[in-house]
Amino acid sequence: MRHWSRVLAVLAWMPAVAGAQGKKALTQDTYDSWRQIQGATLSADGKWVVYTLTPVVGNGEVVVRATQGTTEYRAPRGWTGRPVTSVTVDSPFVAVPAQITADSRHAVFLAYAPKADFDRARAERRPAAQQPRASLGLMSLADGRVSTVPRVRSFRLARESGTWLAYLLEPDPAPRDSSTGPAMRQLSDSLATRTRRRDYGSTLVVRNLVDGTEDRLADVTTYAFDDSGRVLVYAVASRTPQSDGVYLRTLATKQTATVMAGEGDYRSVVLDRAGTQLAFVSNRTEFAQPKPRFSLYHATVRSPAATLVAAPGSVDGLSPSERGRTDFTRDGSAILFSVAPPAADTIPADSLADKAVFDLWHYQDKRLQPQQKIEVARDRDRTWAAVHLLRARRSLRLANDTMPQVTVSDDARVALTTTNVPYAVEAMWGDGGTDAFVTDLATGRISTVARRLEFGAQLSPGGRFVTYFDKGAWHAWNPATGQARSLTGTLTGIRFDDETNDSPTTASPYGIAGWTREDRSVLVYDRWDVWELDPLGVRAPRVLTDSLGRRNTTIMRLVDLDPDDRFVDPAQPVLVRAFNEETKASGYYRDWLDRTAAPERLVWGDRNYGTPSKARRAEQYLFTQQTVAEFPDLWTGPSLAAATKVTNANPQQAEYRWPSVELVHWISSDGTPLKGLVYTPEGFDRTKQYPMVVYYYEMLSDGLHNYHAPTGRNVVNPSVYTSLGYVVFFPDIVYEVGWPGPSAQKAIIPGVQSLIAKGYVNPKAIGIAGQSWGGYQSAYLITQTGMFAAAVPNAPVANMTSAYGGIRWESGMARPFQYEKTQSRIGGSLWEYPVRYIENSPLFHLDRVTTPVLFMHNDADGAVPWYQGIELFVGLRRLGKEVYMVTYNGDGHNPRKRANQMDIDMRMQQFFANKLKGEPAPEWMVKGIPAVDKGKDQMKKLVP
Repeated sequence: MRHWSRVLAVLAWMPAVAGAQGKKALTQDTYDSWRQIQGATLSADGKWVVYTLTPVVGNGEVVVRATQGTTEYRAPRGWTGRPVTSVTVDSPFVAVPAQITADSRHAVFLAYAPKADFDRARAERRPAAQQPRASLGLMSLADGRVSTVPRVRSFRLARESGTWLAYLLEPDPAPRDSSTGPAMRQLSDSLATRTRRRDYGSTLVVRNLVDGTEDRLADVTTYAFDDSGRVLVYAVASRTPQSDGVYLRTLATKQTATVMAGEGDYRSVVLDRAGTQLAFVSNRTEFAQPKPRFSLYHATVRSPAATLVAAPGSVDGLSPSERGRTDFTRDGSAILFSVAPPAADTIPADSLADKAVFDLWHYQDKRLQPQQKIEVARDRDRTWAAVHLLRARRSLRLANDTMPQVTVSDDARVALTTTNVPYAVEAMWGDGGTDAFVTDLATGRISTVARRLEFGAQLSPGGRFVTYFDKGAWHAWNPATGQARSLTGTLTGIRFDDETNDSPTTASPYGIAGWTREDRSVLVYDRWDVWELDPLGVRAPRVLTDSLGRRNTTIMRLVDLDPDDRFVDPAQPVLVRAFNEETKASGYYRDWLDRTAAPERLVWGDRNYGTPSKARRAEQYLFTQQTVAEFPDLWTGPSLAAATKVTNANPQQAEYRWPSVELVHWISSDGTPLKGLVYTPEGFDRTKQYPMVVYYYEMLSDGLHNYHAPTGRNVVNPSVYTSLGYVVFFPDIVYEVGWPGPSAQKAIIPGVQSLIAKGYVNPKAIGIAGQSWGGYQSAYLITQTGMFAAAVPNAPVANMTSAYGGIRWESGMARPFQYEKTQSRIGGSLWEYPVRYIENSPLFHLDRVTTPVLFMHNDADGAVPWYQGIELFVGLRRLGKEVYMVTYNGDGHNPRKRANQMDIDMRMQQFFANKLKGEPAPEWMVKGIPAVDKGKDQMKKLVP
């Protein structure tokens, strides 16, 4: 009888898929086959595109495809981890993108071991030194042949030269001496813990890709080419102390010059952009001391002997540090480096065994104890920015614990220093701010730009202005005069801050698009268009995009095709990506800064065009385009309008039922026009009635043309649910400050009713679901209406009065700012608006609930405290309501462990199938899972 009841339940919703006969549903066993495209890039001449094709679970491939013709080469890449679009990365590394040499003759990549090897190593609990290692793959683009080198840690290519490849081999694992007795090994291990540990280098191979010759350099720790491929700089850490040092190799002659040598550590070796000078830090002079301090050194390529430029203790009593940044300014006139005090002693844990161990929470602490604990390693290793001016031969400390953030101009004339430290306590409830100062690096004079800015300040690329947004207007502060000028305050009827802001915070600016050369003008956005502003105020503001965006309700935004160029060139056309806010269509336009003309449309369509990239030395473009039914494959061409699709990542999609999507409109209960997305199954018949699942998170309608690859997670995937016969509804929500719960009710319920009125939704088979903020809204909705047959409010806040005083355990931050200023939108403290906190909290209205509830809340949730889920469960249980709470032990706000992701996906589907389709309840819903049987309830495949 149980079998036949299941068959009858399936037959009851067969009309949902009647028009898609012959195609399969998307079940859990199909998720893993879906592939993602990662790390796509064009060769410098635009003739090739290289990318990695990676399944959700399994081994990837490196693919190199000609941009003209059909030539394509593939090579195994092994397991590179989960795709970057997923919630988490399960692999122990982040895959390095494949690269093409500057002359487009070779592709170079790291090939990782197959996933089975990683699984085997994990099952055998191998230590890190025995984990599978990567190999170097070198592919000839003449014929696709691949040569491999085992056990390679990293590689480098010269940016402008196709001749040279350098790669660092993994060190040979040191075998344990089996002849040494246990006592001697114990003594050796004890002595090792008392001495300073050193990380020795390994073999660096420098290969000439033209003639195939190789040179091997021993004990290398770090290395870099100059852009032109003339020289290689590298550091050595050797078991032969006199070999330690920094060396400079002229690649054409194979001559190696010693920059500095001698026993010590050599770190942070960098070349300037021109490849004419280098800098590094070393503790050579104090290496014999227990806690050696570092010094900063400088050398030129022409005369490579190192010169000391900052000694230990020479910068306000602080020493150069190996832990922070070392680099040259863009013009090479100064060295940016970090300074730090001597490392603090730590207290051995065993010395606290008979001591009181506690935390002191002080009301004047800038950060609460939980945040301090999370950031203690950062605090212990904290460094401060400093600069060494090469011509002046002078070092200057720029940052300290009260002035932590620094930006130095490209020419090292000025530095912008910002700090939020004075407002750190107020930031707990959202009332923070930022003070901004400018330092003249030639004189050391510090000038105040502005105080308590809500959105910070930015230094222009040329260092001639500081821009900031304050009181609804853009301002430019001039270091030469020490005066600020409002750039947009005189414009009427135009807002440069978010017009749609519906939270209690000050509306944020739409942002800066860039600067023209010599800081002549700054480009900023309003809601629709791009404006050009003169920071000196001589020229009037003008709309670069000719108000096309405002006239057509189309958002116009500049595309940066050359991230290496700090300026927008007025003599060259600019590319603009456009998105219509009403229809959700998108495309690209061309515009000009040096003339007054309407933007020229290049491509446009009912699809989501991705941000394009361009070959460095050719008119060849690469971009994606997607719709609900079209995966974002790669397109390339000599122009955006003449592009060809060159990938087909997921041909198996044709075997499965796939949704259509429609943009719908309705009016909220308080008269606000709203939009939403309705996904319908393939073969959809408007004369039939379907079960429906409603999913939301603020505003989702802009995703009309987004593709949804099938995945198993704690959310509602429209591709999966429609293939199982549901209609899926994504409604937008507009909020009233102080009343987030009622705002969701006013938006969602009329939206659902508008779909019921169309006749194709079964009003008795509607479920709702949300995650986090969406989970809160689901929990609230079921206290206000009984129209839903099932609810899945994952990771919700149930009680705003207790959540207000809680901690976001992942960051250690207190939660009041969320309620007073940001997403929760109460608009004030618990003592100002106690009624709002109670009325918006589902907990206080649970007696009204008639909807069965399943939800997930994990015990290591770092965003919404787990006790919020417990309060919801205990309250519903006390009231005798049907409720199930799933807690994945040790997992976070969104499950990171793949097995947990798949499990909650399964349970949500089973719950909705039972409540909305009448399918039999699974055993866990009927009997529960006692603690003694934990782990016995194995994940089962779902039957479509």
